[in-house]
Amino acid sequence: MDGHAKGAGLEDTLRIIAVWTHILGIALFVGPQFFLAFAWGPAARTIKDQNTRLDLTRTLTRRFGWIGGIGIVLIVIAGSFLIATWRDYYAQPDVGFTDIWYGVIFIVKMNLLIVMLAILAVHMFYVGPRLVNAMDEHINHGGPESAVRSARMLSMAFSIAGLLLALALMVMGVMMNTTGFSFENS
Repeated sequence: MDGHAKGAGLEDTLRIIAVWTHILGIALFVGPQFFLAFAWGPAARTIKDQNTRLDLTRTLTRRFGWIGGIGIVLIVIAGSFLIATWRDYYAQPDVGFTDIWYGVIFIVKMNLLIVMLAILAVHMFYVGPRLVNAMDEHINHGGPESAVRSARMLSMAFSIAGLLLALALMVMGVMMNTTGFSFENS
């Protein structure tokens, strides 16, 4: 019988806190993405006053940035602890990291995380502001509706790509924690 069956010690308590923090971070990051895509988007189209819609879009996306950013920080902090302690926690001291699926999945997951963060950064600092500026130009200065439509389509493409990658990362996290699978030889 291993030490995990004897009761929750400090190691188990830290692991529980880290897993909970990791999941909280994921909820804070992914939840607002679903809200913006499936609640705010359709609701915003019902707001007739264009300046109100623009102001609300600015407010919601700014708050999403803060909430999602906090989520990413929690994910990175907790995930760093989880990956730093995996060998001891799962009693795998002599296994090569990529000799088992756990390590292979983790490497793929981190590469996809980098791609997702790059997509997020481009969306936050270029695509999103471009959409808001096109909306502002259209509402307040008679700019072309086609510029808004084009910017909206690009924003939706980046949002969908980011959300799909976040969901794929979640699947990989579950795969890593399914030890019957993840500790098999790769």
